[in-house]
Amino acid sequence: MNSVESVLSSDEIIRIFIFLLYVPVCVISFWQLIPRLSRSAARLACLMLLAQLLVVALSLEATLTSQFDKWLWDFHEEWNIAATLASTQLGMVGGVALATAWLARASPAIVRFYLAGTGGVFVFLGLDEYLALHEFIEAWELYYIALGAAVVAATLVVARRSTRTVWIWHCCLLFGLALSALGAMVFNALPPICDNLGSLRLDGCLQFYFQEETLELLGIWLALVAMLGHFSEAVLTPRARVRALPYTLPVLWILLLLLNSLVPRLELRLIAQPAAVEFESGLLLHGYTLENLSEFSRLRLFVSARQREVLGLGYSIHLVDQVSGESVASLDEWADRQHGFWLFGPNYSPLHGQWMEVQLPPEAPVNRALSVVLTLWRKKGGQFKPYEVRASDRQLVNDAQVLLGERVVAAEAAASRAAPLAEFDNGFILEAAELPERAQAGETLSINFAWRSKAESREDHVQFLHLGHEETGAWFVYDQPPLGPRLPARLWYSGLADSETWRVPLPPELAPGQYRVFTGIYRARDRERVAASNSTGERWLDARVRLGMLIIE
Repeated sequence: MNSVESVLSSDEIIRIFIFLLYVPVCVISFWQLIPRLSRSAARLACLMLLAQLLVVALSLEATLTSQFDKWLWDFHEEWNIAATLASTQLGMVGGVALATAWLARASPAIVRFYLAGTGGVFVFLGLDEYLALHEFIEAWELYYIALGAAVVAATLVVARRSTRTVWIWHCCLLFGLALSALGAMVFNALPPICDNLGSLRLDGCLQFYFQEETLELLGIWLALVAMLGHFSEAVLTPRARVRALPYTLPVLWILLLLLNSLVPRLELRLIAQPAAVEFESGLLLHGYTLENLSEFSRLRLFVSARQREVLGLGYSIHLVDQVSGESVASLDEWADRQHGFWLFGPNYSPLHGQWMEVQLPPEAPVNRALSVVLTLWRKKGGQFKPYEVRASDRQLVNDAQVLLGERVVAAEAAASRAAPLAEFDNGFILEAAELPERAQAGETLSINFAWRSKAESREDHVQFLHLGHEETGAWFVYDQPPLGPRLPARLWYSGLADSETWRVPLPPELAPGQYRVFTGIYRARDRERVAASNSTGERWLDARVRLGMLIIE
């Protein structure tokens, strides 16, 4: 005998779940809770429930074609309609609690303190729901569990001291928190189910993020009803302005989220280094900040793009060795859409702020110039396609990569020598130079220079080598950066200690004989030599440091 299988799609299972969740909660709420509210509070609770049901229904039933519309109604995404509604509800719970604490002057101090504290918690949760503040808190889950436990404990303490008419609001709040916790901690942890469940065959895989989000939404709505109940009990005969106060909360909250979208513009004006880099599809880099620390490089990018273009947009930062061209460290991140706002549509071009922090690996090479390189890309057809740069006031590495800056990983400083050869006025110190007694014309002369710096440098310097023939007075001149191309002098730091072996090609026609050997440095921008003193403080004549004698054979 063949068993009969029932086939259900994931959408049908979600519809059944929504029905079984909302119907009993709504029936009990309109039977026991809503009638106890003041008229204005009851209207506001009904409006927020209606908004929630509309968002849930449209997210589940709307036929969506464009990528922007899919993001706009997706419960699993951030900064869209569902996220805005969730944030607004949390903010309203906090706002009503704070307003009640302010208006309920006849209530006991412990009740007002409880309402103020709970209101502060929910305002923070509302901001975190939209701004993702928890991403900057290590082990945030533990803090959130402790915060929820504190609210529950405070509610139980205050409930014991409250009258029977107020108990129902404490119970409503606790039940709402339980529903939210069920969604956040249980359904969020459930893995997708793609196998058949007994005689029930799934058409596709069942994921639980929709159930998680609806549980959280409905739980916070019950928390809002609870706070509106406290508001109705505390302000029995409110004036017209007080009655209108709860209605202003969602408007004020949306305005707050809109103001958040203006934060990058303020940051761009106050702290960013201006830039003008235009990528294809109208993406613009307006500015950035770059902070190089010992273990990472931190960037803040300010990019404007149409909201539909931000979907699928990503950033890559590479720290590239300037000599070998190899990437030493890198970071790829999707574009943060936090500072956009869905209300203005897909063609609105907000300014987005993007934090990126590139960690340096333990094996990162020290005392080497690293370029900080930016690439914008998008995922299309399973491949990552970089955006081409159309115009730029920054130096380009190629047609898709922009040079934002450079850095060096400092090495541990070695002990300084007691009597250096020369100390230059810019803080550079030539500690020693090792050269042979003889060399052959037409071959390579090897000289080792040991350098130290006691100052930060911000400009390039060039080191010169002069060989002066004792008899004829002819000069052979050779110039290069002191430590070669691997570490330009503009990146020298206080505490630097390093050495470089020069390989100087001697021309075949170089006359044999005895040569005096000098060295020194000059600024690259104006070729002005930097004055130097010896270990006793005497000035080297003509800013040239005498190294010794060399015989050319």
